[in-house]
Amino acid sequence: MRNYYIELHANGKKEGSGFKGFDSACAHFSTTEKPATKPFVQVMMKAIKKIGGQQVAHGWVDYAVGKLFIQCGSEPVSVMSPAWEYRTPASMTTPIWEEYKEDND
Repeated sequence: MRNYYIELHANGKKEGSGFKGFDSACAHFSTTEKPATKPFVQVMMKAIKKIGGQQVAHGWVDYAVGKLFIQCGSEPVSVMSPAWEYRTPASMTTPIWEEYKEDND
């Protein structure tokens, strides 16, 4: 199982007062499928629609899909990180991400 995320960027925000969301969001997903295959794209699109739909419901007008990233490892949480205070045995590491390129396989 490999972990991925794809960037989503706001294409405008709705009129009105109040917070309308950040300018970008990440749609995380995991799969055993190879990138650019139909099953991979189906899993990725499910994540995009879920996160994109949430952002549109909370202030985005629409969104554009950005770069795809793959988890290439993990590193221990630093004692200087705010995450250190909230660590659990399952969260003692933080993921390392890199932009996906064909040679990442």
